[in-house]
Amino acid sequence: MKKNIGLSLFTGILFALALPPFKTGFLAYWALIPFFLLLEQKHGREAFRWGYITGLFIAIATLFWIGWVTIPGLLGMLLAWPLYIALFALLHTFLVRQFATVAFALAPFIWVSIEYLQSLTELAFPWNYIGYTQSYYLPLIQYAEYTSVFGVSFWVVLLNVLFYVIWKRYSTQHKPAYSAIVAVAALIVSPLLFGLDKMAAETPASAEIKISLIQGDRDPNAKWDGDIYADNYNVYEKLTKQSLAEKPDLVIWPETAMPFYLRSKPRYIQKIHDLIDSTSTSLLTGTMDFVYFRDGSYDHFNSAMLFEPHDKGIQAYSKRKLVPFSERVPYKNYFPFNYMKKVLWDLGIGDFGIGDDFNIFSAKIESHDQEETAAGLHEYQTGTAICYESVFPDHVRKYVNAGANFLIIITNDAWFGKTSAPFQHTQIAVFRAIENRRAIARCANTGISCFIDRFGRVRKNTHLFSKAVVTDNLALHDDITFYTQYGNLFVIFIFTASVLFVFAAFIKKLIVK
Repeated sequence: MKKNIGLSLFTGILFALALPPFKTGFLAYWALIPFFLLLEQKHGREAFRWGYITGLFIAIATLFWIGWVTIPGLLGMLLAWPLYIALFALLHTFLVRQFATVAFALAPFIWVSIEYLQSLTELAFPWNYIGYTQSYYLPLIQYAEYTSVFGVSFWVVLLNVLFYVIWKRYSTQHKPAYSAIVAVAALIVSPLLFGLDKMAAETPASAEIKISLIQGDRDPNAKWDGDIYADNYNVYEKLTKQSLAEKPDLVIWPETAMPFYLRSKPRYIQKIHDLIDSTSTSLLTGTMDFVYFRDGSYDHFNSAMLFEPHDKGIQAYSKRKLVPFSERVPYKNYFPFNYMKKVLWDLGIGDFGIGDDFNIFSAKIESHDQEETAAGLHEYQTGTAICYESVFPDHVRKYVNAGANFLIIITNDAWFGKTSAPFQHTQIAVFRAIENRRAIARCANTGISCFIDRFGRVRKNTHLFSKAVVTDNLALHDDITFYTQYGNLFVIFIFTASVLFVFAAFIKKLIVK
């Protein structure tokens, strides 16, 4: 029992230390070896039980920060998320019993398929994928433009399998597993060479846009108090005036920077225009929005709005991917959540509506240099992922397919304090940049605000819980990657193969009987 607990805990610790903010992603190459050792000679209920325990240790070590927002949410996550690891343990040990050691070659297929399942349904929580442990090792992950983060997860699990084979061969036979060692070397050198070559071959940008990020550092609880709306606005106005000295094309305020229904507050809309109409600068802010229906009901949304100088029109986008049990009760009209929703709402669970469309913002980049001619004007298009949406690869790529030539992420990570969550959330965005080869402007209420280029290089990142104004030029690009065009083709192939492997194992079991 103590040995099993130790192996299970060791996997949880290695998994956590491989994720941001730690830059020790190489620990992920061995994080699953204790788990594989734990599952030896186990199957059925026993494998499921120890898989669940291991998943619980991983969840505690990597998702503890949910408790900074909601204790019920944390407890729910700790109960539900380990089921994914338990499922892996059950399927892995079943395949090993049917196909012997050959089944270890199938482990990356099963693991990545289960990660894919985490991205589906209204209960989706695709946060701590093992591939995200590599976000600081940019030359090694450039092939994500073909496979998304799922390909990197496959690669990490495959390395675990090979190191497990090397360990078992040496510990049982005291001989090196030369073929596995060569395979490890090839698995590291191949993506490294590809990545270095890719990062050296920069494609000229069609244009550039100068962007200022405004990090207001507002208390996420106090700012919802209607009595301090003016104070909240004044903070952003003051910081924005500082940024205007650098003549940006676009100023970005973070998620819910205006924590009220901005569309219904003409006073504040006018204030925004007073701020930008004397410039050639557009302004994008996070805010709340609403829509009324003919039957008298209404829905409200977590939204982003773009204001252009001398233009009374408002471009708006409403969040489509909502945090389960935080922003929305999943399947609230279905059992058992239809009976639980009122209790959950009383506990503070949100009831935001789901946005309908992938609205793309567009505006002109106007020259601030009076000597330049109209030929120097460009129009940009951008998609805005609001907070949690940035962890969904397939969601973000749809902005690019709709025409975005750079991406914006606005977020409010203040809820998570000085935990690992803001660092993890920031590094997840590195993959969205690589997958779509689009630069990203990331604006966070209390940090981390930063700019990310199309190869995942992060620059001008701010400190947590500090007011900040950062300005930089982002390159605009129009090329389309394999992943952007075809989406989750790689992981769907992996998932289909996994289903066939499991089906073949069941057939073999029936035949042997």
